[in-house]
Amino acid sequence: MRPARLMLTLSLPLLLPVAGHAQTPKVGIVLSGGAARGLAHIGVLKVLERAGIPVDVITGTSMGSVVGGLYAVGYSAAQLDTVVRAQDWFRLLSDPVDRRDLPIDRKVAADRLLLTLPIYQGGVHLPRGVVPGQRIWELLTRLTWSAHGVRDFRRLPIPFAAVATDLETGQAVVLDHGFLPDAIRASMALPSVFAPVELGPAVLIDGGVVRNLPAHDARALGADVLICSDVTDPLEPRDSIVSLVDVLVQAVSFRVWDSERAERGACDVLIVPDVRAFTSFGFGRAAELMARGEAAALAALPEIETKVGRRRVGPRPPAPVAPDSVLVTTVRFDLSGGGTVTPAFLAHALGLKPPAWTSLADLGARIERLYATGLFGNVRYRLEHGELTLLLSARPAGRFGLGLRYDSRYKASVLLSGTLANDGVVLDARLGQQIRLGLGAARPLGEGQSLALGAALAYAHQPVDLFRDGRRVAEVRVDVGAVSASLDRRWGSGAGAALRVKAEHARWAEEVAAVDSAPINRSFVTVAGVGDIDTYDSGVFPSRGVGLRAVSEWGGSFSHHVGEVRGYVPLGRRVSLWAGATLGASGGTPPPHYLFLLGGANGYYLFPDRAIAFAGLHVQERRGRHVQQAELGAQWQVAAAPDLFARVRWNAGTVLDRWTFEPAGWVSGVGVELGARTVAGRVSLSVSGTGRATPIVELDLGYPF
Repeated sequence: MRPARLMLTLSLPLLLPVAGHAQTPKVGIVLSGGAARGLAHIGVLKVLERAGIPVDVITGTSMGSVVGGLYAVGYSAAQLDTVVRAQDWFRLLSDPVDRRDLPIDRKVAADRLLLTLPIYQGGVHLPRGVVPGQRIWELLTRLTWSAHGVRDFRRLPIPFAAVATDLETGQAVVLDHGFLPDAIRASMALPSVFAPVELGPAVLIDGGVVRNLPAHDARALGADVLICSDVTDPLEPRDSIVSLVDVLVQAVSFRVWDSERAERGACDVLIVPDVRAFTSFGFGRAAELMARGEAAALAALPEIETKVGRRRVGPRPPAPVAPDSVLVTTVRFDLSGGGTVTPAFLAHALGLKPPAWTSLADLGARIERLYATGLFGNVRYRLEHGELTLLLSARPAGRFGLGLRYDSRYKASVLLSGTLANDGVVLDARLGQQIRLGLGAARPLGEGQSLALGAALAYAHQPVDLFRDGRRVAEVRVDVGAVSASLDRRWGSGAGAALRVKAEHARWAEEVAAVDSAPINRSFVTVAGVGDIDTYDSGVFPSRGVGLRAVSEWGGSFSHHVGEVRGYVPLGRRVSLWAGATLGASGGTPPPHYLFLLGGANGYYLFPDRAIAFAGLHVQERRGRHVQQAELGAQWQVAAAPDLFARVRWNAGTVLDRWTFEPAGWVSGVGVELGARTVAGRVSLSVSGTGRATPIVELDLGYPF
């Protein structure tokens, strides 16, 4: 054999891998950020799957990291389509805490505050994000359950990397290792919308700020051919910039486009779905967005096939289905940010004693209840090989709350509330015609902290109308100062009870009356038992649930007892019925402000155990030592506007100075109401009457307090 032929023969095996590599390049998919418009990437992946285009590497930023990360775990494009359509995007993006999960004492606060802000470093601050992102975190954690044990994202079924931005330095951070849900959540932390994510020493925000199309990052993972799907907003022409918001968005876009041109230049095939007509939060148009992605990918398919060559893959198998149940052998708590929460409390609140079998859905519900305690900025979990690790971030030490309301009788009112969580101290100030100032402190007891010792100082001022024959004839000023101590017990999220000792001084003086009378001053000590049940699904226009409140108070010369129950039952999706009753009685010689007041379509909240709502009577029109009242109502939720409600109710009742039970002598009234549930609270316009007088029109705006 000639030497040249011999050399060629010997070197042929060495050349074959090189030739094979040239024919089978690694294909990388690059998915840009773009909020809801990023759902178009799913349509692109559908086309690539149908064409058998291999995917060897995938990178993404923001929404691209969500789609890319789930695809890398093993989800097919069809499965991603199903996941997207199944989500309640409003709940995911607004991050509400389900009222049923709130402890009963937090339900009261949640029902009266329009806004809460953190207190730290000696002042009140705006939050770092409008949405904490708890529900997004929960969803990502559940969807990536099969990858909880993977720390190196290059070991996923498809190697993956996400891009975030370091909030301190402004540099891009490539996230190719760690805990996958955290990496995706950091990459999509849109500034001022979602709270930043702390990963190790870094605080991270949305990667789209510096690199919205991570093409070079896919190349760094080993991709030879890059197929890029880009939904980045283009820079606007001058005549389209007409508002200060437009100017701000354009200014932010300059930074994005600093890297965009270079990243696009690194792409071998660039797919640009036509999604300019869609808003960043248009998740309700997911099907249209995915269809736009499919159309753009089909148009680019000939070029893709040329770049990729002859290599094709078969249909992608679906990602493994989450098991019906998993065995939790140990539970570990990892708490960051300080705080005084004990492991014993966390174990009690979680309510899972290992070893125990649980489903991912049940585990998610337990996490939601733990988050609903209000003690944590976020609650995440990692489950691998039976070990459940809860990752908790403590909330800032205090909260400042603001409430606003307006009603026809007492006009505008403001509530200012401050809470120092570490000390259990609460300061409330209700300002307006009705005034209440309160300072309280509570100290939890026991491992589960379901018991608490409390103490409080309070001052209240309220004008009270006096009526005669349906006409207002006088106005009385009530001033009350009290100091109290209590022992509270909570059962789950729906029930609570308290034993309270109170020392009180009250002054009752007529300010507007035909005949002046001397004021009444009275000091006394009472002991009271209080029981509460609250399972309403909403504090404003509930459609299901039960509410019960019972108070029995005893003083040296009088006693005061009241019980109120109300229940809502849904009939279908839009209609619900409710029924309620109130019974109250006083013994001995009660102070004047302990008498029951009946009237007004909506309740008044300074003395809620004594002011009873009644459609058809003016506010506080009837006054007496005993009260009897029953009501029936129906509520219709308008289909075209789900936060708009129409209500009708009938009620009957009376107040008495001597207890008798004769329903035939009760006054009855009916009322109709048009209301809305808004971010500012309840909006209600009601018309009511008894048929014997001019109808009463009442307006009620804001949260009850």
